[in-house]
Amino acid sequence: MAAASALALAIPLAVGNADAATTHAAAAPASTTYTAAEVLAGVQQNSTDATKVNAKPHINTMTRAQNVNVYQVASGVYAYTSGMAIDTDGSDPDPDPDHQGETTWEDSNGNALGAHHVPFYVLGDDCWDRKSPCPHFFYEEHGMSGRQFALMFYNGKVIGSIFGDTQTANDQTTSDNDSRELGEASVKAAQLLGIPSSGTTGGVDNGVTVVMFSGPSWVVNGSNSNLNNNAQAMVQNALNTLGASMEGTTPPTTPPAGGTLFEAETGTLSSGGTFDSNHEGFTGSAFANPANTTGSYVDIPVTASAAGTRTLTIRYSDGTDAARPATISVNGTSRGTLNFPVTDDWDTWSDVSVSVPLKAGANTVRITGTTSNGPANIDSVSVSQ
Repeated sequence: MAAASALALAIPLAVGNADAATTHAAAAPASTTYTAAEVLAGVQQNSTDATKVNAKPHINTMTRAQNVNVYQVASGVYAYTSGMAIDTDGSDPDPDPDHQGETTWEDSNGNALGAHHVPFYVLGDDCWDRKSPCPHFFYEEHGMSGRQFALMFYNGKVIGSIFGDTQTANDQTTSDNDSRELGEASVKAAQLLGIPSSGTTGGVDNGVTVVMFSGPSWVVNGSNSNLNNNAQAMVQNALNTLGASMEGTTPPTTPPAGGTLFEAETGTLSSGGTFDSNHEGFTGSAFANPANTTGSYVDIPVTASAAGTRTLTIRYSDGTDAARPATISVNGTSRGTLNFPVTDDWDTWSDVSVSVPLKAGANTVRITGTTSNGPANIDSVSVSQ
């Protein structure tokens, strides 16, 4: 993962046509410039039980696990972390057998959006529960409409995207999907984030964070030919606006003396792993449950205010009768193997620690199982001096 100062934001400096996006694209930037890593850290810190919007969990579109929640991380700003399934719908032809020629929302000219040209995300078409207020997150109850702007974060990258399509409604029976699902986005969004973009074999199981900005001033205007540019032109202003509104939640210049905590569910898992919440005692919104196979892993993003050797304390659980050793790598370099001893049960958590070098800014800690059982369940990593 690139250092925060080197994150590529893909932001055009100007939009020179009559379809320029919204007043936010041209608005004067906030007095403080925030990096993608700082804003994402603030979003993660504000994603707590106290800010959760949904009373019932959503479905991760890729893994089918019911473990996705939506949080109000700032006034009028909502965030969730899930996988990314690939939506090929829209005006572009596509061989995906589930391709539909129409998207729920249209461009400013009244044409169906093109999944290969426009980075868009997908929300439920209605309230699956048929209640008001909806126990699940339903966009109409939160000041959102078509082409609503969002930041999408994945693996050190951030892009701008728009609300472009919806999941199956209650009165539709064309698929097994339903409006509780979260985590589908267009081919273009996947391409910009570096995610395999095939409609049949692409996608990623976890680790994509979508931060949605409600209200009419955050609706992106334009045609299929320039909606992507218009959305990307809004990214830095959105980072600055959100960063300023979350004052005090972004990482401080000096980490607290007690260390800084990074939740496993903010990272990504190798194939077969899931982020779960079916055991007690974990912190944050979930824990990482890597696949039971040699070489399966979880990547956890951590940040450091300055380069140097730090202590990583990994909180884990292993309710089996055998320890689960794992290799610890930082930014692609192995830092040795740690033993993760057995705990009393899956609801009991313990800690193991290792000293590793970190660089200033963003780092990636990978925990890779060395036996056929894979790694232990991983709750979090804390960083201390």
